[in-house]
Amino acid sequence: MVALKELELMDLNVVRELAVPSLEKLVLIKMPNLEMCGSLTASPPLQFLPSQGDKKIWLPSLRRLTIHDCPCLMVSHPLPPSALISELSIRGVPTVPKMSINGGWFTIESNELSVLDDRILAFRNLRGIISLEIANCPNLVSLSSEAFNQLIALQYLDIQGCPNLAKSNIMSEVVQENISPARSILLPSLKSLVMNKCGITGRWLTQMLSQTQSLEKLILTNCPAVKFLSISEPSGTEGTSSLVSGVMMLPEDEHQLKLSCNLLCSLKRLWIQHILDLEFCGRKGDFRGFTSLTDLFLVDCPKLVSQLVGHMGERKDDGTVEARLLPPSLEDLWISQLPENLQSFIPEGLLHLKKLSLLSSPYLKSVQLHPCIALEELRIWGCEHLAVLDGLQFLTSLRILHMEMNPELTCAWEIKLHEQEQSGNRIQLLPPSLEKLDIQKLTNGVQSGLLTCLPTITELAILESPNLTSLQLGCCRALEELVIRNCGLLASMEGLQFCRNLTSLKVFNSPRVGSFLELVTHQQGGSEIWSGLEGLQISDTSVLSVPFCKQLTSLRLLQFGLGFGEQPEIMVSLTEDQERALQLLTSLQKLEFRRCQNLLLLPANLHSLTSLETLYIFNCKSITRLPDMGLPASLRNLQLFNCSEDLGAHCMMVATEKLSVMIDNQYVD
Repeated sequence: MVALKELELMDLNVVRELAVPSLEKLVLIKMPNLEMCGSLTASPPLQFLPSQGDKKIWLPSLRRLTIHDCPCLMVSHPLPPSALISELSIRGVPTVPKMSINGGWFTIESNELSVLDDRILAFRNLRGIISLEIANCPNLVSLSSEAFNQLIALQYLDIQGCPNLAKSNIMSEVVQENISPARSILLPSLKSLVMNKCGITGRWLTQMLSQTQSLEKLILTNCPAVKFLSISEPSGTEGTSSLVSGVMMLPEDEHQLKLSCNLLCSLKRLWIQHILDLEFCGRKGDFRGFTSLTDLFLVDCPKLVSQLVGHMGERKDDGTVEARLLPPSLEDLWISQLPENLQSFIPEGLLHLKKLSLLSSPYLKSVQLHPCIALEELRIWGCEHLAVLDGLQFLTSLRILHMEMNPELTCAWEIKLHEQEQSGNRIQLLPPSLEKLDIQKLTNGVQSGLLTCLPTITELAILESPNLTSLQLGCCRALEELVIRNCGLLASMEGLQFCRNLTSLKVFNSPRVGSFLELVTHQQGGSEIWSGLEGLQISDTSVLSVPFCKQLTSLRLLQFGLGFGEQPEIMVSLTEDQERALQLLTSLQKLEFRRCQNLLLLPANLHSLTSLETLYIFNCKSITRLPDMGLPASLRNLQLFNCSEDLGAHCMMVATEKLSVMIDNQYVD
């Protein structure tokens, strides 16, 4: 037994006590009556770990520890038991939170945990971890600074779903004793801090970040106790000594996050989301001090956005606002809920800006894009009254455009196109450099002049355009991917036969497109476009015809299924003609059925698809069995998710060494 290095025990109902030597790997799974696990190297016999008075380390060589579903096991001392642990997985043990370690990444989760300190975790054995995630701990109220300060290598800290976590337990000691400088959580190697749905206060964060020198990413989401944001003055006493006078501090100080001047040169990504009352209380121009900041996301923070973009004395007499308070180093700017008094947004001075997103801003009427000489990606959604995108056509670096049209912008562009017809001068709405365009609520009046000057576009998505009846695609000869979704009246795509680089076609909830695709097969050039198609994703199975499938000689992926929100088809199985058409897809490697809720039967001749390697069935609850004639011998992956139990039982029986079966994200042994 002394030479034993690895021990795995599973499904042993009779075992109540277990004594083990010094191991490198220990696995205990489904041991319903196991109460005690002692070490042969420890004396006296122990209850998984030595007593508080016994400083002897149990299993000092342990590297991998797994304990699953041992409901009677009493673990009364902190984990992990060894500093050498590289793999840890604990769940289903009532006295221990769910936790795991994998490659230096540590996660912990618990509904009961209220205090996280060295009585729960052996922090001395966690000094090598680089990432810590504390998730879904609704009763957690306290973190031990003394314990956390041992995590000297920690680079990534993620705390989510801890609404009652307001301050570390050391803070109460300061108020009670008030005799020594307050100790805060100090993580010298921290590069990324993510807080989501937490009750932490601004003061708590100020403490923790006061001595951080290398923080690159800060994400605050749903943290209502952070109400004020400012930049602290350079000071040797800032951050820790002021905390001693916590009893005398004003209420707003408790909620104020003072970002240390140490962060001005290190912080690269700042995301602040869903904090309605957050305000900037610093001096005008302070925010421009973040000279390394490249990504700024301000989502659902109306007061903060108003101060940084819409006020601070930068609004001109004509109602325009320049973004002079933002750091000139920005490359990615994402703003939602622009203030009500903002009529025109001018990203002045952001010469390095590559991505700009303006969302959910119903009062925005005009965006001046001339200053954005480096812009590569533009996203505009939920701006119902936006009528002017001045300079859009001159953005020679723009590669990606995500655009939701509105009646006012549509009207403005239609007027421009009408003036073009009257004058004979060619008017360009979009820059010819575009490679990807996603556009919603497109109309016939705009589309006729929208796509005529996009020679380099490779990806085009026409979405949520219920009144659109036709598309002009003749100039999009570089097109590789075409997506059509929720275009109920679209029945014509002129020039599609000339898009001979097309490799992916996706059509959802656009019932008239299927008939047009069938028509293209009989047009000159039709066979060339379909012979190069590698992926076809459709919700209308009527497109599956013999003439069409004969030309799909390179098709590797075929997906039947609904788009989100689409009503299910009445189809319960493929017709005989559709079955014959399916057999013509000799290059098919992956077949998917998604959200086909009325489909009762899989294709009967599925076994004859000799190139098929993957079959994926998602949310098709009416299918109860596999085809009677079986599956193709070439199949290597069979995946089910949210399907019937009967179908799952059938699939479990066909699992082999060559055929991998996964049901609801779990592999079948």
